Amino acid sequence: MVRIENLARGDGDTVSLGRRCSILASWVALFSVSPTRPRRATVCAAIAIGIWLCMNPLFADAQTTEEASGQPLWSGPWQPSEPNRAGWDWIRLESNEWVKGEILLMRDFDLHFDSDEFGVVEFDWEDVAEILTERVYIFVLQDMRTQYVGTMAMRDGQISVRVAGKIQVFDRSELLAITPSAHREFNLWSGRATVGVGLRSGNTESSEITGRANLAREGTNTRVGFEYTGVYGSFEKVKNTNSHRGRTTFDYFITPRFFVTPADFEVFSDEFQNISYRLTPTVGAGYYFIRRPAIEWEARLLVGYQHTRTDSAKAGSSATADNGAIVFGTTIDAELTRLVDLILDYQLQLITPDTEQTNHHAEAIIEIELTADIDLDVSFIWDRIENPETASDGNTPDTDDFRLSIGLALEF
Repeated sequence: MVRIENLARGDGDTVSLGRRCSILASWVALFSVSPTRPRRATVCAAIAIGIWLCMNPLFADAQTTEEASGQPLWSGPWQPSEPNRAGWDWIRLESNEWVKGEILLMRDFDLHFDSDEFGVVEFDWEDVAEILTERVYIFVLQDMRTQYVGTMAMRDGQISVRVAGKIQVFDRSELLAITPSAHREFNLWSGRATVGVGLRSGNTESSEITGRANLAREGTNTRVGFEYTGVYGSFEKVKNTNSHRGRTTFDYFITPRFFVTPADFEVFSDEFQNISYRLTPTVGAGYYFIRRPAIEWEARLLVGYQHTRTDSAKAGSSATADNGAIVFGTTIDAELTRLVDLILDYQLQLITPDTEQTNHHAEAIIEIELTADIDLDVSFIWDRIENPETASDGNTPDTDDFRLSIGLALEF
C-alpha cells in the first residue's frame, strides 16, 4: 500500500490568496491618496485594517474549483456521472484523503491508479472508501459472467454503474475486477526485476550475482506470466555457479478461484548439476484455497513431458533422457505488514519412469518496501535432484543446492 501524505483536503473555507492580496492593495491605495489626513498615519491605518480584512473570510471569495479544494465537487444524489473521456477519476481513501487521476486496473485486491500529482501508485482495495469516475470502465463481477460498462460511483459499500443511461447497483463485495474499456494494452502489464550480489573475502574470495525477473499480463479472466532466475558465481576467481531457470504460463480462470492451465513451459540449465538443458512442457489446472486481501494460497497440478540433456555422461550412459512428468506446485503470498510481504513457493517434478530424476525447487522471499517502486528482497532458494547424473570425469554433483541472496527490486 502506497501512502500519500499532505494531500489537499477542501473544507470550503479556503480563501483565494489573489483575492486577499487585491483587497489589501486596494485598501492601501485608497487611503494613501486621502487629502484630509497625514499620509504616514493614513497608510499605517490602512495596512492594519487591510490585514484584518484579509484574515476574515467573510470579505473574500472561497475557491470553489476542484483544483483548489483537493476533492471533487458533488451536488445532488451520489450517482455515476455522464461519461467524459477528458474527465478525471477521484478516489477517497479511508484516511479521508482525495486523489485525482485515472484508474488503470483493479484486480487481486489492488487498485492501480495513475495520480495526477504522484504518478502511478498502488492502493490496497480495502483502503479505498469512495470512487467517482468520469471515464468508462468494464466492471467484472465475481461470477465472471456479469460485466457492466460505464462510469461508477462507490460509497458505503455500494457500487452504482451508469450503463446506457440506466443505473445498475450492486454490493462492493460482488466486484472482482475493473479494467479499461478502451484497449490500452500497457495497463494490463506489470513486472518486477531484482538484482542481488553476494561477496566474501578473507582467506578466500568469492562472489555471486543473482538476477530475477517477473512479467505478467492480467486480463479479465486470463493471466500470462514470464519468470526468470539466474545465478552466476565464482570462487577464488574460478567459476563455481552457473544456473538459469525460465518459465512461462498461461492461465484461464473459470471462476475467481479455479483456473485451467493450457500451457506451462519451463527451461532449466545448471552447469554444475551437469544439466545442459531440461525442457518441461505441461498442462493442468489450479485452485486458490485462500484469496483474501492480506493472503493468497494457490496450488496447481500439471502433467506433461520432460526432455533432459546432460553436459557430459559417463561411459555407457546416454546424454539425453525423455520421461513423463507430474508437476505439483503451491504458492503462498502473505502481507505481514504494510511494508513487508512474504512469498513461499514450492514445486515438485515427479519424473516417470526414471524416478531418480525427480527434482524439487523451493523459494522463500521476504520483500521489504523501501519506496513506492523499490523493495529490498531477501531470498532463500533450495534445489534438489534425487540422483544427479555422473559426469564423464566421474564427478557426481551434490544432491542439494542452497542459496541465500539479498538484493534490490524494481517494480513497474
